[in-house]
Amino acid sequence: MPEKIRSYSAFEKRLISLAERIKGLQIQLLGHLPMGYPLFMLTTPTGVGIKKIVLSGGIHGNEPAGVETLLEILSTLKKEPSLMERFHFTLFPCLNPFGYEHHTREDSSGVDLNRQYGRQMPPQEVRLVCAALTGNRFDLSVEFHEDVDTDGFYLYEICDEARHAAGDVIVKEISKKYPINLHKEIEGAPAAGGVIHPKVASFFFKQRMAKREEWPQAIYLYNHGTPHCITSETPTGFDMQQRVEMHLTVFKIALNALLK
Repeated sequence: MPEKIRSYSAFEKRLISLAERIKGLQIQLLGHLPMGYPLFMLTTPTGVGIKKIVLSGGIHGNEPAGVETLLEILSTLKKEPSLMERFHFTLFPCLNPFGYEHHTREDSSGVDLNRQYGRQMPPQEVRLVCAALTGNRFDLSVEFHEDVDTDGFYLYEICDEARHAAGDVIVKEISKKYPINLHKEIEGAPAAGGVIHPKVASFFFKQRMAKREEWPQAIYLYNHGTPHCITSETPTGFDMQQRVEMHLTVFKIALNALLK
């Protein structure tokens, strides 16, 4: 899994090569961004009663483990096509191509894309994603992020139905191999056992929802009908394979929780 030198064109070749080997998977080019970067969305076949999942990575370009995780999930779908009989997946494998290639959190205009989802005229990356999401409602959103400052794994979770909540189970499973960020405050939000959720951080979430112009993708999706949103945060001090393993644990447990 390449980390130090990243090429978006090389990622694109890996993505297309893998996607073309998954029966029924559709690859959609949403458009070309400044400097010519193509932005992709992938979708699996849908059906009656299938739970709808949206997954994304790479909205911050200096968090490449999310991008690698999406590729690993595609590999999982190739090996286990039965997953596509139970779930409909919409995947955004790399939301910030410029940042991915240049190792920057921001896009080519120096903007943090994950603070733009409530703006009337957001950057092109966000406009393309929002246009692609229009009219869609999902049962679950999982976003794969990283944190350079954390000393352990943690996550954000919004979940309207307690029976589907997965945060505590995820943290317990990951703690078997990796450290958890057990600070009572993480990134300015109250936390409990490595999980930031409305019960322990109600004011934090109320602030985020009130500041529409600074909405991250998770708040946008929640306010557009997605009742369960998870943002996974891995510590960058671990190697790529370990960070991807943590994210995949989030993915698998969240899917299982959705079926309860």
